[in-house]
This record gives sequence, C-alpha cells and structure tokens, in this order.
Amino acid sequence: MQKVAQKARCPLLIISRPCETCFWYFNKIIFGTDFSKASMAAFQFAYKMAAFIGCKLYIFHALDMGISQAGVSPGQKSIEDRIKEAKAKIETEYVSRMKDFDNYDITIWEGTPYVELLKFARETSGDLIVMAHHTKDVDTDEALLGSTVEQVVLRSACPVASVNRDDKL
Repeated sequence: MQKVAQKARCPLLIISRPCETCFWYFNKIIFGTDFSKASMAAFQFAYKMAAFIGCKLYIFHALDMGISQAGVSPGQKSIEDRIKEAKAKIETEYVSRMKDFDNYDITIWEGTPYVELLKFARETSGDLIVMAHHTKDVDTDEALLGSTVEQVVLRSACPVASVNRDDKL
C-alpha cells in the first residue's frame, strides 16, 4: 500500500472492507484536515467531487489533545479557544474557496485524530473519507503514507481516498 500510494499520480481510493457503495453513490464525503499544505490538495479533490456528484461535504478537524504543555492538560477555556481558531481557519482556507456550494458542514472534535475521524464517519454514515497522503513538507515522490491516514485506512468501514498531489480534476 505504501509503495502504490507513494508512486500514484492521482488520488488513491483504498477499500479495506467490502464496500456497499460505488463512486456514483457517494452522498456523504468527509474531508479530514490537519491544515497542512498537503491538505489543500485533498480539500480540492473532496470539494470538486462533492460539487460534481451533488452530495454533502463534511469538513472535519480533530484537535490533538495528546499534546500538552509542561505535562498539564489544557483546560476547557483553552479547548474552546482552539476550536474557535480551527473553525475560523476552516472558514478562511476552505469555505472561502467553495463559491456557491453550500451543502457542507464544519465539525471540530478534540481527541486522537484518527479515532475521532473514524467515530465521526460512523456517526454520520459517511460514504468516503478524503485525506492528505502525508502532512510533512517533503517531496511528494518521497513521502510515505502518514500514520493518521494509515490508521484510518486500517479501521474504516468506508473507502478512504488518499490524495498525494494537487488535484487534476
């Protein structure tokens, strides 16, 4: 999977379990973002697909709460502030690029990113999860599948699209 994902020149659809849907039946696409540079290509793919098919696009971000300062877990005010910042960033980076498309929803949860994304996909009965192939600023020809994508692929009940290059749609 790593080698194919690394060399693919197009988004890679990974189906790890029997799939009830096919490409034309997707009606709930979940775009998981970490705000990395690579996430923009994944967003463009998810947005264009949702607009083309005419389905709902969920823009999802998980605040990784595993990172604490000086061993102290953040308080509720800090979490709420980070959620507001993430929502503003989603509005600026993604929603502003969607023209007249209004069939979307923004969701921000806190927790381990792959766990929260999988729970959200299950809760919304998502048909497709779209994520960036990697998050590091490295050459796309050398980047390995990121650990979050890998964990989502291994556990997802729906197909996962790994986007490793700018969208060519």
